[in-house]
Formats: sequence, C-alpha cells, structure tokens
Amino acid sequence: MRAYKIIKIILILIPIIILAVLVYKDFNPSGYLKVGYDFCREEPFISKFSPLGRVLAVERINGACSQKMVIDPVYFDVRLPQRFNEVRLTIWYKKLSETKLQIGPAIDLSAWQWQLKDINYIRNEGNWQIGQTSYDLFLTQIDHNRLRFLVSSPNLADSGQEVIFKKIELEFVKKPIQNWADVIERLRDLILFSRLKFIIHLISNI
Repeated sequence: MRAYKIIKIILILIPIIILAVLVYKDFNPSGYLKVGYDFCREEPFISKFSPLGRVLAVERINGACSQKMVIDPVYFDVRLPQRFNEVRLTIWYKKLSETKLQIGPAIDLSAWQWQLKDINYIRNEGNWQIGQTSYDLFLTQIDHNRLRFLVSSPNLADSGQEVIFKKIELEFVKKPIQNWADVIERLRDLILFSRLKFIIHLISNI
C-alpha cells in the first residue's frame, strides 16, 4: 500500500515538475535565449527553411546535413516564449564571393517590410564560411509567438548559382531580472505576449 502511494505521488509530481520547468524556460530570468538548427532534425524553436523548390531537399552526408537555396527568397520562423530586445544571428554557409546573402526579420508583413542585413563573413570552419549579423527587435512583427525571417540572395536563379546552408544559431537578448520590479514586468510581458494571453482570452469568452 505504501509503495502504491509513493507511485501515485510520483505520477502527480511528474507533470507538475514538467510544467514548472516549461514555465521557468518561458519566464527566462537570465534574459538570454540561444536556439539553433542543424538541418538534420526538427527543432522546437526554429522551423525548416521553405518553400521547397526554392530550397532543395536536405542532403545528409556522413552524418552532416545541408540544404541548398537555388531561388530567392526563402523563409524560416522562430518561436519565441516572450519578446526580446535584440538578436545575433550566426550562420554556416557556402557561396561564391560575388553572391550576395542577406537575412532579416519581418517588420510589417502586410507591407512586405523586412530588416534585411548583409551577412558579415567572420571566419572559415573547415570548408564552411561563418557569418554573423545583429538586429534590433523593437519594431519587428511577431505573429502568434513566431518571428519570421527572410533569406535573400537577389538574382540567384538567374545566375545559376546556389547558397548552401549547414547550420544557423540565434542568440536573443533582453534585460535580465534583477529585482522584484523586473519580475512583475516580466510576468506582465508574458501574459501579453505568450500563450497565457490566449488562455485568458478563451476564459473571458466562456
């Protein structure tokens, strides 16, 4: 009987602990979130590049994955638990030096406005080039907790060239929690921004 009670308590605690961990991650007291996508497996925060046709099917060679962009532009989405102030993007790629590569988040999708920036080459890693750029996120448009990015390489199809991607990382930053005023502000932001907003909306309509 005692063992049964212990098992019952454990079964009750497991979902509570999982929920607490998820809420803590969404709360993000450090104000720092790093997400990545290596093209080998789906990630909870970053979507696949799309649409197919502009990007070809993912290729897997010796356990490493890559994807070719042959027509401009393509897109990917990042799911965010809350709004951040800025983000630094790092991408592993291959392209010719004359092939332009720009990436940027949406500012106004209805007006087709994007914060496009050139990818700045920083170094090589094996046969891959690594580039970075950063964005201010105050004016970006976030739809249902998703921030859409556009990947652009003008005249790519006409030139017959391609851009190959191996990996992408994004580091989101905002002010960390330092006092109780910050806690209250973070809770307010979560309610306004996250899934809690939709729960409150549903409850208010009952």
